[in-house]
Amino acid sequence: MREKRNFAERTKALNSDEARKKYFLVYEGKDTELLYFDAVNELKNEIGINPLIELIPIVRSYSEEGWSNPKKIVDRMIQNINESQSGAISYETMLNFIMDYFENEGYVKNNSTFSKNVWKTLVWICEQKLGAKLREVVSEPKVILPQIFRYLSEEADLDILVMEIEKIINYSSLTYAEGFDKICFVVDRDKESFTEQQYDYVVERCQEKEFGLYITNPCFEFWLLLHFADAIELDKERLRENPSVSAKRRYAEDELRRRIPGYRKSKYDALSLVREIDTALLNQKYFCQDISGLKTKVGSNIGELINEMRL
Repeated sequence: MREKRNFAERTKALNSDEARKKYFLVYEGKDTELLYFDAVNELKNEIGINPLIELIPIVRSYSEEGWSNPKKIVDRMIQNINESQSGAISYETMLNFIMDYFENEGYVKNNSTFSKNVWKTLVWICEQKLGAKLREVVSEPKVILPQIFRYLSEEADLDILVMEIEKIINYSSLTYAEGFDKICFVVDRDKESFTEQQYDYVVERCQEKEFGLYITNPCFEFWLLLHFADAIELDKERLRENPSVSAKRRYAEDELRRRIPGYRKSKYDALSLVREIDTALLNQKYFCQDISGLKTKVGSNIGELINEMRL
């Protein structure tokens, strides 16, 4: 996992001497949550978010594409933080750094046939040429990376400059400051992919690490529904079960489409929704907001995150 930022940019400094607290947002979904919190970030002043707060999305690295299980996501985030703080990264993490950099610089396109072949070649180089397993710790990245690029130039149509190696290393680490910044997980209570045991594990790990955990039962679309005044009239039992209403949609998403014609997970007017955030904060009080209760009850505690950032 990595911060969503260009490799050529660094975090902007404030004009004042006050420190800016970073909220690193880790989403279960790939598009819907990202669009929403990008809108929150854009409207910070309008909706009363503290200007000293910086919202930073955490996006999947190459080998993590398609992940949705919260336990898996939390465990990987903890691993990434530990690696970032210790400097002892695994070969898989290093290969992800390379693929992230290649994608940002336009060498490959995500999920293209070429990118898949490049990834397979990188794995082959590690296992066959370097004799290393993906979970092994890289002893000296600055020594290993040139070797990988030399082999890669022989096997794939990529001409990577050695001078870019330093850039990959410099921009790949998290800028998270433990004890000051905050890691926040925004996940669904999806009973089909998030078991009760996994739910308890994620809650315990987040409490142990002092991470923020923001859950919506049954799914993030319900949090979006709360931005509409009539959300409290929705059928709670149907929301809890969230049954399929068509081949492609479940109840919560279908109700959202009734209120947002043409709604798609990857494309909707998030700015208009966020401008109604006070309605959502009011409506959520009619549903469960407790992290323990959200295991089985309809509701969301995302409002806690919004209110915390408004202080």
